[in-house]
Amino acid sequence: MNLFVFLALSVFVGGVSLLAAYQQVSGPSKSIKLDYSVFRSFALRDFLFFLACVMPVAVFFGVWGITTVNIPYQDDIDAILKSTSAIAEGTGSLREFWSALSKQDDERRIVVVRLVACLMYWVTGSIDFRLLALAGICSYLVFLKIVFAWFRSQRNLPLALFLPVPYVLFSNFNYEALYWSIIPLQQIAVYIWGFASIWLVSKNTRWSLIWGAGLGILALYSDVSGVFIGPVVALILLARREWLAASLWMLLFGVITTFYFRGLTVPDFRPTTAQNLSSWREMLLMAVAMPGMITDVMLEKSDATRLAFSAIAGMASLSLVGGCAFLLARKLLRAPGTITPNQWWLAGCVLFLLATFFALAFGRAAFGAQTILLSRYKHIFTFWATFNYLLLLQLPVFRRIFSRRMIILQMCAVIYFGSSYFQTWADMMYFRKTIQIDAYGWTKNREFPSAPIYISVKESVDSIFENALKNRIYQFPDLPFEDLRLAEIRGSSDIAVRTATYIQVGTEAPALQCSPDDGIYLIIHSGDEIHMLPMRLRRNSFLCFLRTGRYYAGYCESMAMLRQYLSKNKKYKLTLGIISGSNRYLLTTGKEVSTS
Repeated sequence: MNLFVFLALSVFVGGVSLLAAYQQVSGPSKSIKLDYSVFRSFALRDFLFFLACVMPVAVFFGVWGITTVNIPYQDDIDAILKSTSAIAEGTGSLREFWSALSKQDDERRIVVVRLVACLMYWVTGSIDFRLLALAGICSYLVFLKIVFAWFRSQRNLPLALFLPVPYVLFSNFNYEALYWSIIPLQQIAVYIWGFASIWLVSKNTRWSLIWGAGLGILALYSDVSGVFIGPVVALILLARREWLAASLWMLLFGVITTFYFRGLTVPDFRPTTAQNLSSWREMLLMAVAMPGMITDVMLEKSDATRLAFSAIAGMASLSLVGGCAFLLARKLLRAPGTITPNQWWLAGCVLFLLATFFALAFGRAAFGAQTILLSRYKHIFTFWATFNYLLLLQLPVFRRIFSRRMIILQMCAVIYFGSSYFQTWADMMYFRKTIQIDAYGWTKNREFPSAPIYISVKESVDSIFENALKNRIYQFPDLPFEDLRLAEIRGSSDIAVRTATYIQVGTEAPALQCSPDDGIYLIIHSGDEIHMLPMRLRRNSFLCFLRTGRYYAGYCESMAMLRQYLSKNKKYKLTLGIISGSNRYLLTTGKEVSTS
């Protein structure tokens, strides 16, 4: 992360967004109008508003486009590549085609992501996992459009208050979900299709109900979380006393849900109900902390500290939701006709997310509460924070406060946005290298350093890759460190080696640039046998970054690799490979590991 580029971009994005917020709250009388014959007359405040909304989206997609890789990672292999290969080889009948699409993946069916992969294969002749992820990530734009439409339809709400939403929504705290190709169309899009379904049903017309049902089915066949759309919408229809629509909806989703779960079994690696219930303290902590996870921005703190802060914020969030639920229930009893479609949408989306929170807490409690700290779940909590913000805007006191303090509100959103990229860049680059190293490991030694479970499923995974490569359904891209072992030696480095079940090395990192391919690699080699592992680099604090211009801190550790991947009765030399901009060189260590 180049100091000048980061600061210049931050100043530009922050400056424009704050100026846009100022222009919005200054009133039409103070806004500047520009007159051009080509574009006619337009207000500068409108142009700045548009630019301020677009910038976080552009940064988000720009960073993702520059850093993403066309490599399947773990679940992508058997969940996507295997099914696409089977369909490419010929399914024979529609029933066999559906069987390949709907085959169980973990405890769910992921028909949508597999169908998109197949369509991509039929159109282009191969799978590009970047495009597969992009298709899911673009669903963010659908959600942004719905939220914008919600603001446009609020007569007593300044449109300026929409400005913070893109900066929160397009932050980077959930980077892992963006680079793991299966997740965007599965675990991100399922929520957005669900929100869109509730939005349409809330419009209370025949066609909106039909289209809402279609999006609900799309959500269900994206991921198992979509099953909650059925009861949530049914409750909305029953509360509005639309008995016929509610009956038809329950019948439709009852049949589809039954069909969806038919033949599904809980995998052995998932904890049992008894195991989860025995971890009730963890379950309770997860249930309280998840609504407050938007405050989990201190990623360097311990898990206990992060969970404690999130739990405190979660109690405040649940109090807000409880208070709004009470007001809605009172209005429902006294004057149900005064509840607007926007309020029904908010209530339905909040209920949908609460259901998924409960399911996640109940189903993952045995794994520990720290599970919810994983990057790939962060988008769920971003959605929740957005709805909490909209709930606050329903309350006159907060609407007045936010309108009067728009500059401060927008400043917080910009800081949150910029902080997400600064804090996650090192971990995001390490995750990117992990995906690349798996590809390198399989092509060179038939191994996946990041997934010890690969040893037990080696035969299956190898056949999936072999068939895909043979039929040119997928081809590995060139890797930036492919020939790093042939670079010149420019010195030595002192390292600390740990060898037990795993091999892991620690060392002081030399000065590095921060482009996506820059990094340090541990090279374990003996003759023609070569293994390569990325080093996890830590970031400096922001003040240290400003003072020194160095993003990465000094000490780093390699990925831990199972000793079982090494041949028996062999000695391996340990060398460090460095990529920093155009500089590519090696550092000897004088250390060896053996498997005798």
